[in-house]
Amino acid sequence: MESNERIAICYNLLCDVFIEGAYASLQLNNCLNSIKDEKDKAYITNLFYGVIEKSVQFDYIIRSIAGKKPKTSIELLIKMGLYHIRCMSTPAYAAVNEIVKLTKQVGKVGASGFVNAVLRRSEEVELPKDDGGTKYLSVNFSVPLWICDKLVSEYGYEFTKQFLSAQNNKLIHIRNNSRVIDKEEFEKLLGDFRKTQLGYFVEHDKLASLNKSYYTVQSLSSMIAVNCYIQGVGGSPVVLDLCGAPGGKSVYLEELAAGASIYCCDLHPHRVELIKKYVKRMKSDVKVILNDATVIFPEWINKCDIVICDVPCSGLGVYKNKPDVLLNKKPSDIEKLKRLQINILDNAKNYVKVGGLLCYSTCTVLKEENEENIAEFLRDNPQFTLEKIQSDFGDDGMVHLFPQMGEGFDGFFVARMRRKQ
Repeated sequence: MESNERIAICYNLLCDVFIEGAYASLQLNNCLNSIKDEKDKAYITNLFYGVIEKSVQFDYIIRSIAGKKPKTSIELLIKMGLYHIRCMSTPAYAAVNEIVKLTKQVGKVGASGFVNAVLRRSEEVELPKDDGGTKYLSVNFSVPLWICDKLVSEYGYEFTKQFLSAQNNKLIHIRNNSRVIDKEEFEKLLGDFRKTQLGYFVEHDKLASLNKSYYTVQSLSSMIAVNCYIQGVGGSPVVLDLCGAPGGKSVYLEELAAGASIYCCDLHPHRVELIKKYVKRMKSDVKVILNDATVIFPEWINKCDIVICDVPCSGLGVYKNKPDVLLNKKPSDIEKLKRLQINILDNAKNYVKVGGLLCYSTCTVLKEENEENIAEFLRDNPQFTLEKIQSDFGDDGMVHLFPQMGEGFDGFFVARMRRKQ
């Protein structure tokens, strides 16, 4: 594939995400399915995600030169050029020529001079120095300023710096499907891998040669959360996973608790279909249900040993793997999410048997979505109390995971509450 063709494909993908609001991973995967050459796939993936990851930083560079924000379609052209110059070691003259050519190719001839000027001056712009302020954090780690302000107010400057600077692991975290293959046999098949507490890190290319029913991709933090849910639970529990798509936690929980009856729900029909496909691939017996987690489901009242609320959240804990979760986010979005999370908890409590467990989890680190929600729920529902979790990451009924804890960790929160007699 010619260079100008690859870069045009990437530009169209970025327009889909930034302008049309498409999901980055879905758009990219759909595109890559029609591309055969692995080098072309790697180039498009690198440039596509690179521009998304560096978007806030590139906004700063563009504003420093132009003084204002250009139209998004023009801005994306400049950001692609900036990524070539600053992150891909492309000679500046070559990057400028390539992007100016693309600008004309996509019908933005009138903007070609502006794009050319900004890119030629971009190397003059220095990023802020570390002065202990959130502007430095925002620009250098390419995270919206309001998120940096919130993190610093909740955790302090040094913690926030460590959180934002934690390196994303480019390897894939997987686990074996114990219904189909045991660990020893699976490890022989893998050959080259790095073992983690609960799974394996492998190169992405390794997955192509594996039988798809032998393994699944699942993050280490997600697996730790499931172990927290099920810790100390014996017998044949009835488990209701209220926000379960795409099904990874329910299916893994079934492996940890072989006698469990597990019901995995989601609000959206297309996401329910995703769960069904996942369950089928993993040869699981998890039951799949279309259900709104905020609306009472009478058949389940007082029937469940474990109710899981892995609620919709801001996703800040996994933004390194899914950089588009921060695009267009506003403080008001967190307020809306918090209300939804509380509504789900208030509904879920009705399904828990006396003596049963209510488990709450998110993939964010913001306290208003985590500890504050739990404190509010316990204050309003004295029949529930925090249940201790034996863990290296907290033993007071709440577990906190952060990416700076080590390779493979995401930002994650788990709380476990027992309904008292």
